Amino acid sequence: MDDDLEQQPQGWLSSWLPTWRPTSMSQLKNVEARILQCLQNKFLARYVSLPNQNKIWTVTVSPEQKDRTPLVMVHGFGGGVGLWILNMDSLSARRTLHTFDLLGFGRSSRPAFPRDPEGAEDEFVTSIETWRETMGIPSMILLGHSLGGFLATSYSIKYPDRAWPGAAIPAGLQTQVCRLL
Repeated sequence: MDDDLEQQPQGWLSSWLPTWRPTSMSQLKNVEARILQCLQNKFLARYVSLPNQNKIWTVTVSPEQKDRTPLVMVHGFGGGVGLWILNMDSLSARRTLHTFDLLGFGRSSRPAFPRDPEGAEDEFVTSIETWRETMGIPSMILLGHSLGGFLATSYSIKYPDRAWPGAAIPAGLQTQVCRLL
């Protein structure tokens, strides 16, 4: 057995408990590229550099008609831009759609976060506002899943003139949510 590999616990309990799996940025890039191939609409995937040197990985899908308020989708804990893949084509049919990896997730920067909950929340909300400013988006509809729903709501409370909270989704994307947009 290779000494460089960490040995996993043995037994019935460890067989069904979630375990950490080593990964890499190159694996993430390859898997994400395969996921994004499912999109029928044209998209742009790139890093958006923030003034504080952090980078937010962003995917934008734009229809030909771009005069409607853009939809910004914020993933939940452990998620990323790929979370929304099955909904991105239909949700971008009549408006520009942006989705991004929150700081600390996916392909975005991993800065040191404050240890207190309020400080961490403020760090996320501030990064979303800085991202919005950098992208040149005057106002947006926010759609969040799980942690993303919490952050979208927090953002909308702090910046009510810049965002309309579209929905906070606990799991999946329901037909009723699509009708709202």
